[in-house]
Amino acid sequence: MDPGVFYKNSVGTSFKVLFVLLSFFLGLNCMSLGDSYRPIPGLLYNSVSFDGDFNPQNTVRPLRFGKGCVHHIFRIYSWGDAAAGSIAWRELITKISYIDHSVTDFFIFYGRYCTYVYGE
Repeated sequence: MDPGVFYKNSVGTSFKVLFVLLSFFLGLNCMSLGDSYRPIPGLLYNSVSFDGDFNPQNTVRPLRFGKGCVHHIFRIYSWGDAAAGSIAWRELITKISYIDHSVTDFFIFYGRYCTYVYGE
């Protein structure tokens, strides 16, 4: 048996396995690209803050502040509360001035989505 045949077969198999693994992880990461409410995430690392809802004719002063976050691990398990209403209720904000958001992701390993509520 020619020793070169084993080498050629093992290299081809290695590339196939590598291709399948990279495709799998890229596919998992691309699941987040469907979010239309937030900016497009980076592939490996993402840290973005962006504006949420506000009323341009707003007369409510941002005297109080509340923050709530949702975390995930491997996009399989997530926990937390980033609902603006829950944050306002917990921080005793009765009138909302504006809402901001931030997203931090490390590939698919860990992610955090936070909502910031300002008001009276």
